[in-house]
Amino acid sequence: MSKNYLLLLVLFSGCFLQAQELFFSNGKNFTKYDYKNSLGNTNANLRSGEGSFYQLGLDFKLNKAATTDKLSYAVSVVYNQFNAEGGTSTANYSWKTNYLGVQNALNYTLFQNSKSFKVKTKLGVATSTIIKGEQSINNVVYNITKQEEFKGLTIQPNVGVDFQYAINQNVRISAGYEFSKAFNVSNSSSEELSFTNNQIHFGLHFPLK
Repeated sequence: MSKNYLLLLVLFSGCFLQAQELFFSNGKNFTKYDYKNSLGNTNANLRSGEGSFYQLGLDFKLNKAATTDKLSYAVSVVYNQFNAEGGTSTANYSWKTNYLGVQNALNYTLFQNSKSFKVKTKLGVATSTIIKGEQSINNVVYNITKQEEFKGLTIQPNVGVDFQYAINQNVRISAGYEFSKAFNVSNSSSEELSFTNNQIHFGLHFPLK
């Protein structure tokens, strides 16, 4: 186990030395569950839920010889809460799920005003797995981490936009929006579940070179 941790530390240190930026983001997820049962029927009583989002990553300039950084590649660790709720006249229910994964993304600078303000678009995909999940029905809580439609590998393509402002040479702040769709590609059951997610986030960026 200690050898695995050492290997991860070496790999991260190597990536850190090559990266142009370290960044951290935090925000809110607004998630809608798209669910179909074994008969193909949907649940019209599902409503969007709110959850937290955290991200820590590194950004790499793809063309190091260029004087501008219009195109870059980012890799990050992401933590997402995908929550939802619903109910009828006789039952109230909710889902609270926590996912941990890795996101890869391409960033492109659409607009840059000198070195202070820039607008970036993002196209990426995250792979993650559930680390905690609970379903509550009339205040009775069930563990859903082992349920077929939740466990395993989740793929989450995403597209977004970020507005960044440089406070000084060492720190930039950002605010952005991201839209994504998450699919469980490990699900082999007759039930289908995916998440449509709208995210608002704020970030800190620290240039390394």
